[in-house]
Amino acid sequence: MRVYIFAMQEQYIGNYQILKKIGAGGMASVYLAVHRDVPNLKVVLKVLSDPRLVERFRQEADKLALLDGNAHICQIKHFFNHGDEIVIAMEYIDGEALDQTIKDKGKLPVDQALAITSEVLATLAFAHEQRVFHRDIKPSNIMVDRRGQVKIIDFGIAKAENDPSLTMAGSSCGTPSYMAPEQFNPTDQINYALADIYAVGTTLFHLLTGQLPYTGDNPFALRDAKLFTEPAKPRDIDPSISKPLEQVILKAIASDPEKRFSSVLEMKEAIDALRGNVAPKATAAKTMPTMPSSGTPAKKSGPGKIVGIAAAIVIVAAGAYFAFFSGSGKVAPPPPAAPQLQEPAPDAVLSGPRPMFFWQAIPEASSYRLEMADNAQFTSPKAYTDLTVNRLTSADSLPNGAYYWRVQAIGPDGQAGDYSSTGAFSINVPTAAVSAPETPPTTPSTPPAKGDLLVTIRPQGDLYVDGRLKGSAQTQARLSLETGRHILRVENAASVQKSLTDTVVLTAGGQIIRAYQFTLSETPSPPVASSGRVSVGSKPLLNAAIYIDGQLQSQQTPYTFTLPGGKHVFRAVLEIDGVTREKIDSVIVQNGGNHRLMFDFEN
Repeated sequence: MRVYIFAMQEQYIGNYQILKKIGAGGMASVYLAVHRDVPNLKVVLKVLSDPRLVERFRQEADKLALLDGNAHICQIKHFFNHGDEIVIAMEYIDGEALDQTIKDKGKLPVDQALAITSEVLATLAFAHEQRVFHRDIKPSNIMVDRRGQVKIIDFGIAKAENDPSLTMAGSSCGTPSYMAPEQFNPTDQINYALADIYAVGTTLFHLLTGQLPYTGDNPFALRDAKLFTEPAKPRDIDPSISKPLEQVILKAIASDPEKRFSSVLEMKEAIDALRGNVAPKATAAKTMPTMPSSGTPAKKSGPGKIVGIAAAIVIVAAGAYFAFFSGSGKVAPPPPAAPQLQEPAPDAVLSGPRPMFFWQAIPEASSYRLEMADNAQFTSPKAYTDLTVNRLTSADSLPNGAYYWRVQAIGPDGQAGDYSSTGAFSINVPTAAVSAPETPPTTPSTPPAKGDLLVTIRPQGDLYVDGRLKGSAQTQARLSLETGRHILRVENAASVQKSLTDTVVLTAGGQIIRAYQFTLSETPSPPVASSGRVSVGSKPLLNAAIYIDGQLQSQQTPYTFTLPGGKHVFRAVLEIDGVTREKIDSVIVQNGGNHRLMFDFEN
């Protein structure tokens, strides 16, 4: 057992001083820490618990790197080795997870629950665009910080579409109460985008009612309930929930994936329509009078109020009439939604003079307008127009100081949507004080700012950066490159893919991790002379780690293995309430036999 980290008088991991241990999971122990040289910089350190899970741990870091730049996803700060340990330094979020909010309040108001859900869906849309799926959305993995910003955490079991099969078919991942039915016994064809939608629907159900749509004494009972019974209806628990909102939730948690929303963006549109953020297509919603909510009794209206409402209805009718009979004979489409700003992060301090801007892509937009100013009132702003993508790198070097920015989406017909919320950042480029002599001084040229790129290639490949070969038959490479955008290409002539291409954006002093997996042509393995099947399960919880003859398997319980004949020793390891427990058993595999092992962690 390795205890050297806390056997030291000064508790440090790398350059980070440990403040306290805040948790432990199946992959890692988690600590709150501060940087040695920047005491106000708090981070969360995830320290790998089992060295045999190194590749899975690297994939978590790589998936976080793919999602770097989204302000609603917990960011990776550093990835490094500490002795025999592998460590990820992640953003510290000063806030509260939703499971604690539910414990304290019982449930959330409808408007707050819908606002949070809309942010979660928008963030998942960004992840899904990168072909990364969370697979474990639940209240404890959604945080709201002190400024009210929603953050998704724990991509520890997230899956990228091109991941190697570290989680094999038949091995489930997730939290049973929030898992989609197909996740209990997954196949290679499972659509994890639809599984994320199911988890969001279940989470919204929980936020609004304080209860879950299904209950069961164990994961097997939950699985069967989700497969063969109907969920509880939100309005049966809380009649103040509107019927349209109930329909959205029930569609999201349909047991048949094909009956759910087709994408997180489609579900977000349905949620935003209920919030009033998206006008119904056949009405001028912005001019409609405010009506009582479903849970609030309507007050008696006096004559003045009746006249006011009648006038509003006349205005709406006139607006709809002129919209319908103007030009095309069709109702004018609503303007595009306001984008969410992603990078620079709020109140970021940039060490380079040319900021890179990223914002949420709006499907209805044909272009964007970005405004930047040195004042929050946007007096005399610099405007960038006709932007066809949701990003921009400033062509101008900006002086040190504070800046503000906002983005507006423009529809195909030229109709402009609302501006985004205002983003704020500052630029602080260190400058050396130089005395002013009589003659112009000769100053050495400043070396270009650089960042680090860490690349892993399996099994191996030739690495090209911006068209130039950086190494042949590489398995790992660490490159120091100038900041900005670079095009990566890795090639393996013996693989099925032959070539993989990627794009990275490096920042000064930053680090990006990329991992690439080639599939080689497989040759049939010789038949096993004698083999049998062993089904391994665990209770009361699933997903116990399995060791066979001392070797950690990539599969978790429940799973059925095909093994050669003879005696085999099995060890199952499971964490329950923060305590790691293990059970050991053995079986003699008979040729053609079917054997079963159940590890009971209740006893």
